[in-house]
Amino acid sequence: MRWVSMPLKQAPWKGLVLVSVVAATAAAVFLGTGSPGWTLLSVTLLLVGVHDFLLPTTYQLSDEGVSSRILWYRRHKPWTFCRSYWVDANGVLLSPFPERSRLESHRGLYLRFAGTDRREVVRFVQSKINRPTPARSTS
Repeated sequence: MRWVSMPLKQAPWKGLVLVSVVAATAAAVFLGTGSPGWTLLSVTLLLVGVHDFLLPTTYQLSDEGVSSRILWYRRHKPWTFCRSYWVDANGVLLSPFPERSRLESHRGLYLRFAGTDRREVVRFVQSKINRPTPARSTS
């Protein structure tokens, strides 16, 4: 299964908000420092931080694992890496932890549904990852 997600295309109004924030930040940094270098650095850091919103991401699910690619940056995780998954309105987070963790957003892999059938993705993930059952109290 393979699809391309580009959130900017699905929500162009968010792109306008982003342009406004970047422009306001650039103006504030330039007025505060008077330096084109610091201004360019601040804009670059902002854009790098939201690159997954601006650029198309290609996702691929196979029997071996899951991968995502943005331009030249590719991440691949075998299914053995994924110990749990968490579905939300926009995608599914594949986590290396059996339970919820604050680190999962940094170490896991988030698959956006935009550009594909949500049910099909969740079904495929469910077939590869056994979600842990919560521990029960015996008291």
